[in-house]
Order: sequence, then structure tokens, then C-alpha cells
Amino acid sequence: MNDINKFIAGLNDNQKKLLIIAMVVVIAALLDRLFIAPTMSRLSSIEQDITKEEATIKQDMRFLGYKDRIAQEAKEIDPYLTKNKLTDDEMIAAFLNKIQNLASTAKVNLIKINPGTGEQDADYWKYQADLECSGQLADVITFMHSVNSATDLMKVDKFSFSGKKSDTDDIKATMTIEKIVVTTKPMPAKAPDANTANASTAPATP
Repeated sequence: MNDINKFIAGLNDNQKKLLIIAMVVVIAALLDRLFIAPTMSRLSSIEQDITKEEATIKQDMRFLGYKDRIAQEAKEIDPYLTKNKLTDDEMIAAFLNKIQNLASTAKVNLIKINPGTGEQDADYWKYQADLECSGQLADVITFMHSVNSATDLMKVDKFSFSGKKSDTDDIKATMTIEKIVVTTKPMPAKAPDANTANASTAPATP
């Protein structure tokens, strides 16, 4: 310590100023290396983490928006879905019963109704019925509108009208009504077509 004091005492004013400046520079460098640089590095890392978290939050918010939209769409289509898959006979019976109820409500007389066999597609079942009915033109139109607007996913696929008497509004109509059945459960494996199955199992002709 005495040696340092002697060294400083032997310096002139300019040398003492230079020594003080050098000491300040060294202390500043030490502070930067020991405290400031690590602190700034840590702050930079924190800012990067905040930026990543903000991006993640924005992405999550978009996903939540999609979730709400999907839930709303699912709620809108839910009335059109069949909760339990019935047998073909039960489904056809329910289909015909719905047609009869709509015709009765519209004051349309069902003369004949012939259901077709159900068809299975990749995502749904399809049923058809050919029918013959009579009634006033306005009532038949009302009946057709009721079929097309029902939540049972039915539609009048084709139709034709013919007048019963020239002096009345009574008509006779034939039409084909189609019904689509979509269930909330996955579709079962589609059974192979009988002709295709027979062809695949038939022995090859020499």
C-alpha cells in the first residue's frame, strides 16, 4: 500500500489525471463484464421469451376462435343428424311415417307409396320412396315445401302433376322423395356389392 502511495505521490498532475481516467475505464469495463452485460443478455432473453409467448397466445386465440365457430356450426347441423342408427326396416318405416304425417298435415291424400331399398354411401344412407297423391294444388305444393324444409334431410327429387277435373283445383301428383341419413357415429364398413363379391370369388375361366 505504501508503494502505491509513493508511486501516486511521484506522479505529476497530468499523470495523475491519466491514471484516474485509466482506473475509471478499467472499473467501467469490469462493471460491464460482471454486471451490465449479463443483465442485458438476460433482459434480451426475457424479451425473446415474451415475444414467443405472445405469438403462442395469439395462435391459441385463433384456435379458440375456430373452436367457437366449429361448436356453433355443430350446433346448427345437430338437428339434421340421426343420433342412433336404426335398422333398414326401422329407418324406412320412420321415413314413410314422416311422409304420411306431412301429407296429412297438408291435407293431401296419399293414394299409393312404394319405398325403395336403402343405399349406403361413404358418409350417409339414402332412402327413396315413390308416391302417388291427390289434393288441391295449393295443398300439394304445401306438402312438397314441407318435405323440402324438414329437418329430416328429405327432398322431392322429381314430380309430375295432372288435373283430375277441368273445373276444380284438384290434381293428381306422382313424385319421388329422397331422404339422407347422417349419423353422429362413424359409418360402418360398407358391405360389398353382391355382384362384385360373386365376381371376385368366381373361378377364373381357363
